[in-house]
Parts: sequence; structure tokens; C-alpha cells
Amino acid sequence: MSQAAVPARSRALVSAFVTVLAIWIGGSITFSALVLPVLFIKMPSPAEAGAVAALLFPYYFRAGLACSLALLAIAAALARGAGRLWQAAIVIVAVLAAVQAYSAFLLQPEMAGLRGKPEHTARFQTLHRRSVQLNNVVLAGGMALLLSSGVLLLGRRER
Repeated sequence: MSQAAVPARSRALVSAFVTVLAIWIGGSITFSALVLPVLFIKMPSPAEAGAVAALLFPYYFRAGLACSLALLAIAAALARGAGRLWQAAIVIVAVLAAVQAYSAFLLQPEMAGLRGKPEHTARFQTLHRRSVQLNNVVLAGGMALLLSSGVLLLGRRER
């Protein structure tokens, strides 16, 4: 299917999908691979770096949730009559949205309540590992969608 054959509304929605996805995943990579490491390298102590990071995490997770919900709505609009590609995108984005919601509303608040309490260090470390793992799930899912965006943009491979 050529781009000319794809309705303008669908092209606009696909462009919006890819743009929101790129902003979300690009921001997540920047935060995870640049901002957090710099905090922990440059701050006087890990405790101070953790305190600054703790201020940022609620915004990070909620921004990710907002992006994932926007992507879900766009993908749902595109899936009507568009076939399995967009249905697969909906499944991936729904999983990522669920991860973001869990991180924003359950995991991060529990970690915030445990932070700085020596008697809860083991539980905090367990939750921290889970948070890192879930963030990696989001990054991997987002990268998979970004890498497949060419196919999503065209709707299917041209023959």
C-alpha cells in the first residue's frame, strides 16, 4: 500500500503515534542512561543523589503513563479496519501502560515510604531491582515499536 493510498487522517494518526512514542522512549533513555548516572556520579553522596532522583520519579512515571495512554488511544483508532499490526501495537502498548501505572501508583510510592529507613533496606532494594527491570521492559517494548515504525507507517510491506 503506498502512502498516497493511506487516508490523510490515518497518516496523521500514525505520525502522532510515532512522535509520542519517540518523545516517551527518548525521554526514558535520557533519564535512565544520562540523568540518573550523572546524579549518582556528581552528587556528594548516594543518599543525596537518591533524594534528588526520588523527587523526579513521580513525574517520570506519570509522564510515561500519559504517553502510553495517548499511544493506546491512537493505536485503538488506527486498529479499526487496519489489521493485525495495530492490534499487536495495542497489546504491546497496553502492557507498557500497565507497567507505567504499576510503577507510578504502587511501586514508586512504596519505595518513597521506605527510602532512608535502615530497617527497610532489604525491601527497598528488592523494589528497586523490580523498578529497574520494569523500566527495561518499557524501554525494550518502546524500542521494538520504534524499530517497527517503518512497517506501521506504511501499513504493510510494499510488494
